[in-house]
Amino acid sequence: MNKIISLCIFFAIITKVEAQSSTLAVADSLYQFGNYSKAIKIYQKQESSAYTNTQIAKAYKALGNSKKAIESYEKVLKVDAENVLVLYDYGRLLFTAGKLNKSLTIFEKLKAKDTLNPNFYYQIGLASEAFGKENYITSYEAAFKLDPQHQKSIYKLIKNYIETKNFDKATKTIEVGLSNNSEDVKIIGFKAQLFYANQEYRNALVWFEKLIQRKKATQYVYEKAAFAAYRVRRILKAIEYYEEALKRDRGNYFYHSQLAKLYYQDGIADKAEHHASQAIVGKMTDPSGDYYILGMVHFDRKEHRKAMKLFNMALEENPDYELAQLRLAQVADNYYSDPKEKLKMYERFLGKFPKAKIEMKKIVNTRIRELKEEIHLKPE
Repeated sequence: MNKIISLCIFFAIITKVEAQSSTLAVADSLYQFGNYSKAIKIYQKQESSAYTNTQIAKAYKALGNSKKAIESYEKVLKVDAENVLVLYDYGRLLFTAGKLNKSLTIFEKLKAKDTLNPNFYYQIGLASEAFGKENYITSYEAAFKLDPQHQKSIYKLIKNYIETKNFDKATKTIEVGLSNNSEDVKIIGFKAQLFYANQEYRNALVWFEKLIQRKKATQYVYEKAAFAAYRVRRILKAIEYYEEALKRDRGNYFYHSQLAKLYYQDGIADKAEHHASQAIVGKMTDPSGDYYILGMVHFDRKEHRKAMKLFNMALEENPDYELAQLRLAQVADNYYSDPKEKLKMYERFLGKFPKAKIEMKKIVNTRIRELKEEIHLKPE
């Protein structure tokens, strides 16, 4: 009789275990296919264990409910405080939830268990950086030293080296990053930034264009590529990239201002006029350069009265604008018939800018000499 009872109990236990295993398999399947809420309900109906609580935590994390995910991880750790996998996920979740001090404590604990794991150092670096600790970079350096293929640490190191102008270290780290993955767009972007920071605009443009060709260019990339193209006298490329940057920020007066200058240089007066006008409308700071471009557009059209007005407006905004003062004198030279009026404008330039650039002074002094001869020879 006792044997029969024992067998019944044994089979009941087996049946229960099999039923639980079958139910857990259903919950695991729901979890794997992203049906997290249903998976959680099934896990919660099972006997509480490290496995079910861990799965519940992961499901809540996937749903974005960090509070309940943290609570579930803490249930596991009450029973098994040394579970490395749970501690790792728990520490990362604490970081994303903004609980930096707790996260840092967890990863310091994990580092003490395994001093050769680069990811622990990386997570310590993240928490330390977010905390504002001055020595956070040493953690990323330790991760990189342990694993030169730890690309996330490489990103952090390059960014810091560029910001602190430690360009030699930045260059070496970039090369390691590219040797790991020559298609890594972040590293490509950092290389472009490094050339840009060193004012190596031709090289910077080459690397910014790698991002543009891969359709990975942001507004920042187009803006810097445009400036680099301008500095190496590739005017059409500069225009193209400023136009792309403008598409991403329609109200950016700086782009309008740059395009006005570039279109004027390329001889497209209508577009230069449009962008200069837009820059003046949107600009809250000094619009003197845009008034100057508009003045030049009207000067070229021989609309001298309008040009004089615009050069005067440029000088009102910026009285030290030498070139605008010179152009004003040259427009007056074309507008006035009386050589004495013309002479006054050139003399006014020398009076305001006695230390003007040599080329400008040469132009002005030559014209003053010519006008004085004209006045002297002119009959009463």
